[in-house]
Amino acid sequence: LKRIGDHAFYSSAIKGNLALPEGLEYIGSHAFYGCSGLTGSLTIPSGVHIIYSLSFSSCGFTGNLTLPMGLTEIQFNAFSDTKFKGELNIPSTVTTIGDGAFANTEFNGTLVLPEELISLGSSAFSGCWRLSGVVDIPENIVAIPSQLFYDCKNIEGIVLHKDVEVIESQAFANCFYVS
Repeated sequence: LKRIGDHAFYSSAIKGNLALPEGLEYIGSHAFYGCSGLTGSLTIPSGVHIIYSLSFSSCGFTGNLTLPMGLTEIQFNAFSDTKFKGELNIPSTVTTIGDGAFANTEFNGTLVLPEELISLGSSAFSGCWRLSGVVDIPENIVAIPSQLFYDCKNIEGIVLHKDVEVIESQAFANCFYVS
């Protein structure tokens, strides 16, 4: 299997663990959207370079998410509203994280953003209340998007570099421990 098309399993009743084959190269937009019966962990195969919009949004995953080196783009709401746990390890090859990509997930630990990141969408980590530690914003990011870390109640600090030009509305709202 090399390709799973757009809306392939959209809101279907599939249940249990999802094991994607290593030869997979494409997972389409909304491919597994709303599959609340999916549980456990998810490993994205190394041949996948883009996670398209809403591919896994609103799924029932309860384990860890493993993203491959070589992944370059995570589009809007790709993993939003899932219950993944454990640390979120974003590969250093990722250059784009879309709007709401990880919004309302249950990842924990310190978030490390890739140094080569050039695009960071609004609400990308909004509602990720279990994230903690200090987040270092990469140097290529000169505008902090709106609601980037909205409601990330346990983040302890943000490191901004000298070239940041703008911080949009509610970027760090309800981040009670940011000092």
